[in-house]
Amino acid sequence: MNGKIIEFVRTKDYKFIKEIGQGGTGRTVLLEDEIINERFVCKKYSPYYEEHRQLFFNNFKEEIKLLHQIYHQNIVRVFNYYLYPEQYTGYILMEYVKGKNISKFVIDNPDRLNNIFGQTISGFCHLEKNKILHRDIRPHNILVSNEGVVKIIDFGFSKKVDFENDYKKSISLNWRYNPPMDFTKKIYNFKTEVYFVAKLFEEIIFENNFENFAYNDILKQMLIPDYDERINSFFEVERAIVADEYQGLTFTEEEKGIYIRFASSLSEIYSKIDVESKYNTDIDKIISGLDEVYRNSMLETFVQNHNSIAKCFVKGDYRYYTKRDVEVSVIKDFVNLLKSISIEKRKVVMNNLWQRLDSIEREAKVPDDDLPF
Repeated sequence: MNGKIIEFVRTKDYKFIKEIGQGGTGRTVLLEDEIINERFVCKKYSPYYEEHRQLFFNNFKEEIKLLHQIYHQNIVRVFNYYLYPEQYTGYILMEYVKGKNISKFVIDNPDRLNNIFGQTISGFCHLEKNKILHRDIRPHNILVSNEGVVKIIDFGFSKKVDFENDYKKSISLNWRYNPPMDFTKKIYNFKTEVYFVAKLFEEIIFENNFENFAYNDILKQMLIPDYDERINSFFEVERAIVADEYQGLTFTEEEKGIYIRFASSLSEIYSKIDVESKYNTDIDKIISGLDEVYRNSMLETFVQNHNSIAKCFVKGDYRYYTKRDVEVSVIKDFVNLLKSISIEKRKVVMNNLWQRLDSIEREAKVPDDDLPF
């Protein structure tokens, strides 16, 4: 029957392995599931000060909600949770990362510095995409596994973006690094977190006198104290990394031709894009969306619904033209290209498409009138 509560009354037992740590909000231990031979980190909500137990219990529940919303290789994974609201406590069962904090790992593996930077930006870019601020960026909250995989952890202070109220809650934290000018403007957002991630890497590089860092120019843009002058987002940082890292990749003349025909058609569709709109960064969803455009137009010579193409690449408001000829064959060839090339080449293709779209006029708000169709 729909709506019926399904009760799992059998308890699940774990073997205690060792203590991991005791922080301000609780105790963390390592447990083992002997049935499947897997180890998990278990975090118990148990604040150091008893008077905080009830006060911050909702923060603990929010951490569970946030971690269940995101899945990314560079963000710690949550497998289960147990809540005891009557006692204002609970447990989170998380992925066990066997490794070191980011600072110690890079010191022991200086040749991995550039890769670790790229992975870290990728993880924070995913948080940005899901509108989740971390708000406690420090080496101990970014682990690196023995296999060299970055894992962002400890989302106890994190929350979904609420820019009107985030400032006071964010600046009250005990920051490891000197704050940027954002705080004087009562701003705390992803642009602020770009600065703090940069400060973390600046500290690692400076204290260890590393000279092999490949992204110094990008780091300088992230470190600018002036909010208005700093690079805007983790998305833009990742774009800069892709442009720098994959410039040696080569494409065949056929691949270039397919890209140019599609990019030219795409850039001619948009009239204006709202300044608040974002680019869609999920390549799999873009491929799926374009596949649908092709299926719905495969008997036509030209695509009839231009918005079906435009919405694949821009999330938010924009104006688009209908009197532009976009050949169905161009869509088909481009989709097949994306499906056939490597992940690295896909990133280059998307980066070049975004550069095309960057040149389209922006306006503060796309009006409902005076549309070009």
